[in-house]
Amino acid sequence: MKIFRCIVAVGLWVGLLASANADQRYQAVSIGSGADFGTEKALILDTVAGHMWIWTESPATEDEPGGRYIIYQGLLVPGNEIGDVVLKQEWPQPILAPPNGTK
Repeated sequence: MKIFRCIVAVGLWVGLLASANADQRYQAVSIGSGADFGTEKALILDTVAGHMWIWTESPATEDEPGGRYIIYQGLLVPGNEIGDVVLKQEWPQPILAPPNGTK
């Protein structure tokens, strides 16, 4: 009977460890909005496959409806050393219109 209890206890312990590791696959980090009221954001990271998402929730206001969004941010790419730029996206500078009355 003691051996049976030990086997059951070990089985439960292994199951709990496997469950705990599965729960840690996705990690979330709060991203501050810089305001006391407004958009809430979190970075969600898949620690196994390296995928990233931004979760955003905005309250409804008089001008805009509220909403909840999950936006895929891409796959993490390792660099060769600290400071490596692994992905760069650039946008052209906007062309500013001259002030009224000037050419």
